[in-house]
Amino acid sequence: MTRMFAGIGTCAVCAVLATTIAAGMQIVKPVMVPRGDGAPVITDGIFTAGEWDDALKIVVNDGVTLYLKEHRGVVFVGVRGGQPNGIGPTELSLAGLDGVIRSLHVSFALAEVVVPPDGPKPKLRLGATSDWYANELRRDEEERARLQKEGKDPMSIMQATTYPSDGIEFAIRRSKIPGNVWRLRLWASAFSEGKPGMVTYPPAAAERVADGWLEVRLQ
Repeated sequence: MTRMFAGIGTCAVCAVLATTIAAGMQIVKPVMVPRGDGAPVITDGIFTAGEWDDALKIVVNDGVTLYLKEHRGVVFVGVRGGQPNGIGPTELSLAGLDGVIRSLHVSFALAEVVVPPDGPKPKLRLGATSDWYANELRRDEEERARLQKEGKDPMSIMQATTYPSDGIEFAIRRSKIPGNVWRLRLWASAFSEGKPGMVTYPPAAAERVADGWLEVRLQ
């Protein structure tokens, strides 16, 4: 989790997010997702130079930057950590014209769940990546077991055994979410102002109601 990153580089299309304040809530205006120029994204969590230069860039805070682009029917979503830390367990929730909320979970395994408007949240379907993929968090399991036997604390073990990663790179088929307008909510484990914690974007976005989520318009 802890490492120094190279600079993000120049973004071809940067988001200028106008916001209004209403009843104490920050409303994030819709964004248009650019069609990429064909530069491939390898979903390995390493934001290689050139992969995201053609993407829309949204600076969430000092610890998280969100990238969006589309190419040949695939929507790419990048969640990059700020220096000198990466991104931990993350949920990317998406809703389309059908109103169904699909939560795509990334940690040391991938999972997916349809989130109901109320009642108990269903158990994550581990390994379910229908029409999407992302890089899992990876760690040295042998070293982790050794450090646990030595009595090291969980944070030290995580920092010592997690393989380097800049963040999470999602590839999602457009056909997975109905319509040309998606709503997006990000919930990510990240460092902000030097402290670990959970980051929600948009800040006031509720888990089970897509109103107030980022409106993403596809061409």
